[in-house]
Amino acid sequence: MIAVLNNFDFDARCEIAGFELVYAPRRQDPIPVINPGSTFNGQARDLIGQAKPGDSYYFNNVRARCPGDPASRKINSMVFTIK
Repeated sequence: MIAVLNNFDFDARCEIAGFELVYAPRRQDPIPVINPGSTFNGQARDLIGQAKPGDSYYFNNVRARCPGDPASRKINSMVFTIK
């Protein structure tokens, strides 16, 4: 996962510090996984591999660390529905 800063005054590169991935299979209970860092860990990869039409993936509590920030900050969540 990468953070992109559109229409920013200078080229700042932010690093994803982590996120919660929630897999919501169609008509089943959601399955949450905490993922540290920007690369999918084993549990997140396993959930992504289960994708079927109608399933949704929620990326919640996404945290990014940008230049000059002493700590990570929460950024927008994302939702994807598999077609």
